[in-house]
Amino acid sequence: MSWMSALGAWGWAALLAVPPLIVLLYFLKLRRRPVEVPSTYLWKKTLEDLHVNSLWQRLRNNLLMFLQILTVLLVALACLRPSCRSTDLLGNRYIFLVDHSASMSATDSDRGTRLAEAKERVAALIDQMKPGDLGMLISFSNQAEVVQSYTESQSLLKQKLATITQTQRSTDITEALNAASGLANPPAVLTDDGYQQVTEGKEAALMIVTDGGFDPIDDFTFGNLRPNYLAVGSIEVPVNVGITAFAVNDDLGGSAKREAFAQLRNTSSTDQEVDVSLLVEDRLFDAKKNVKVPAGRSVGINFPVSGLFEGLGRATRMKLVIETPDIYLQDNVAYAVVNPPRKSRVLVITDGNPYLELALNTEPIQQVATPVFRPESFLNQEEYQKKSVLGEYDLIIYDRCQPKVMPNCNTVFIDHVPLGQEWKFGERRFPTPLVDVRRSHPLMTTMQLTGVMVLEARPVKGPPGTISLLDSTYGSIMAIGPRGGHQDLVIAFPFSQTNEAGEVQVNTDWPSKLSFPLFVQRVVSFLGEGGKFLAGDTISPGSTAKLRPAASVSKVSIKTPSAATYEVSRDTKNQFLFSQTEMCGIYEVISREYSTPVAPDTHLFAVNLFDPRESDIAVRESLGIGFEEISAERERVPRIQEYWKWLVALAILVLVLEWYVFNRRVLI
Repeated sequence: MSWMSALGAWGWAALLAVPPLIVLLYFLKLRRRPVEVPSTYLWKKTLEDLHVNSLWQRLRNNLLMFLQILTVLLVALACLRPSCRSTDLLGNRYIFLVDHSASMSATDSDRGTRLAEAKERVAALIDQMKPGDLGMLISFSNQAEVVQSYTESQSLLKQKLATITQTQRSTDITEALNAASGLANPPAVLTDDGYQQVTEGKEAALMIVTDGGFDPIDDFTFGNLRPNYLAVGSIEVPVNVGITAFAVNDDLGGSAKREAFAQLRNTSSTDQEVDVSLLVEDRLFDAKKNVKVPAGRSVGINFPVSGLFEGLGRATRMKLVIETPDIYLQDNVAYAVVNPPRKSRVLVITDGNPYLELALNTEPIQQVATPVFRPESFLNQEEYQKKSVLGEYDLIIYDRCQPKVMPNCNTVFIDHVPLGQEWKFGERRFPTPLVDVRRSHPLMTTMQLTGVMVLEARPVKGPPGTISLLDSTYGSIMAIGPRGGHQDLVIAFPFSQTNEAGEVQVNTDWPSKLSFPLFVQRVVSFLGEGGKFLAGDTISPGSTAKLRPAASVSKVSIKTPSAATYEVSRDTKNQFLFSQTEMCGIYEVISREYSTPVAPDTHLFAVNLFDPRESDIAVRESLGIGFEEISAERERVPRIQEYWKWLVALAILVLVLEWYVFNRRVLI
C-alpha cells in the first residue's frame, strides 16, 4: 500500500481542525427563547439538550457527532490517495493478439525466438485471469485467425496458444484489429427506426504482442477496446542484412547478357560486410566475398548466368545465400528458377495477309513460336472448337474475322472486335492521322511510328481496364483490354483491303517500316509468352499462384518445398490456382498432356518474402493505430489501483446516514 497526499500543509491543517471543532460545538451552551409547547413529552427532549449547556459537563454518547467525525476522517483518508501497485490484469474480458509473421522468427530474445517470448508472455497473462474472466486468442501475420473464441477456461487458452506456429508471411494487423473490434464494438444495422445496435458492446482489454513491424493504421477506432502494446525482442537495434530482391533477366534477344540480379539491404545502424553465394541445383555456381552494405542502405549485386541458358533442357533451381549469419535468417536466402524455353503455339486465322505471314516467318519469331495459318472456314471445324476451348493455343490472331465463342487464350483482332458487347467500333474515318503512342506499355516500348500512314480506321473502345496503345485524332485505333485471365489486342484498321473490283489496296504503310516486324515479335513474346525462360514474377508466401502449363491438362501435381504434394484442377479460365504457398522455396509443377503417354512436363516457380519492412527487425517503441500512439511495454508494467474514490463514496454514505439520523430525531 502506498500513499500520495493530495493536500498541502495548510490544507491538512484546516482539514484536521474540523473534528475538534465538531466536538466543541457539542459543548456550546444553547441560547434559549420562550416556546409554548402542546405536551409535556416535548419537555423531555428539551431536558436532554440541557446536558450540554454546561461547558465542562461530561460529554454524552451522541451518534450524530460520531457520524460527522467519521465523515471528516474518511475525506481525510481519501486525500491521502491510498493505492497499491500490481501487475494483475484489470477487467474481465481480454483479447490477445499474437504476431507470428516472419520477423517473429528473429532470435534476439532470451527465450529463443520472438514468437517463443510472445507465447510465454501471453501464457503468463492467461495465468493472471481470475475466475469468471473471459479470454480470446487471435494470431496474425498478413491475415488473422481466431485461434480461440471467448472462453473462461485458462487451460484451453494455453492449449490453443501452443498451436500457434511460425509463418513466413509479412505483417499486417488490420484484419486482426477488425476481428477484435467486431466483438467489442458490434456494428449497427439499418432498420425502419434508423440504425440500431444488434448487441451491446462490451469493454475488453486488447493485448497486442508483437515487435511492431507493420505500417501505421490510420482508419481505425478502438471504441470499447483498451489497447496495450507488449513489445517482444531486443531493446537494441539488431544487426541484419537481408535479400530484398532476386531475379534473372529474360530478354529475348540477349542471351549473352543474361544475369542474376540481387539487392541486399542493411537495416542496422552500422556498416556491414557479408559473403554471398549463388547455388545452382544446390551446387556452388558463383560467390562474392566481403560485399559492403552501408548502414540503412541497399546495394545491388549481379552474377553472369549466360552459361545456364545454353542447351537448357530442364527446369533449373537457383538459390542465393548470405553466408554471414545474423539473428534473422528468413531473408538470408532467396530463390529463383530457370525453366527451359518453349515455343508458343500461335494460330493465325486469315484468308490471306502477306504482311503478317512475312513477319511471322522471320527467324526471331521462328525461334520462339510455331505459327500455324488457317483460313476463316477453320473456325467451324471441330478441331478448332475443341483446341480453343481447352486452351491448347497460347495466342490466336483473327485477321478481319471473329469466332463464335471466345477462346481460352490471348487474342489479336485485326479490323474486328472480340465477341460480346464490351468492345465497340466507331465510324470509319478517312484519313486517320496518328497523334500518340503509349510507349510505357511493353508492346510499344521504344516503338517509332513517326511517318506511319493509316488511311482508314475506326476508333475503338473496350471494357473497363482497356489501355489505348495508339491514338489518332479521332480516338484510339489500337487498344488492349482484359478478359478474365486473358488479354485481347484490337488493331482497328486492316493492313490491306479488297475493293469492289477485287483489287487489293494497301491501307497502311506500316508493314514496310522496321517497327512492324519488331511489333509482331513483341506480340508473340508478350501475349504468346514465347521463348520465356522464367516462371514469372516471384510469389509472396500465402499468395495465390496462377499457373498455366504448356500443355492442355485437366490436373497438375504441385510439390512444395516440404515435399507435400497437391493436385489442382483447371478452372474455367484455363488457369490452375494454387494457394498452399506458405513456405518460401521452389515449387515443382508436373503436368501431363491429355492424349500422349509421354513423360510429364515439369516446370518450377519460386516463393520469396521480399519485404524490406519485414527485414527491418528493429522493435518499434510505439504503435500508431487510429488517433492513438500506444507505447511499448517491455515487461508487464505495474498498474496503480487507487482507492480514494471508494473512500469518498463511503464518506457520502455516512453523511447521508447522519442526515437521516438528524431528521429522524427532529421528527420524533
